[in-house]
Amino acid sequence: MALVISRQYEESFIITDSTGNEIKITVLKIKDRKNQVRIAIDAPQEFRIHRTEISPDKDIEEVSKKHYTEVTQNEN
Repeated sequence: MALVISRQYEESFIITDSTGNEIKITVLKIKDRKNQVRIAIDAPQEFRIHRTEISPDKDIEEVSKKHYTEVTQNEN
C-alpha cells in the first residue's frame, strides 16, 4: 500500500533513506482547471528522478515529442 500525503500550496514533505540522504518535495503551484500540481524536488545529485509515464530507457527525442516539461530554478 502506498503512503498518501495531502499538501497545500507551498507545503513540503521530506523522504529520508537509511543513510540519511533526503529528498524534499514542495508544492509550488496548483492549477485546478487543468488538474495539475507543480512540485519542486530537492534531492542529492546521485538520486535519479524520472516520471513514471516516461521510461528511462526510451529515446529522449521520442519522449520529448510526446511529453514536454519545462524545468525552472524557482518559479512562483
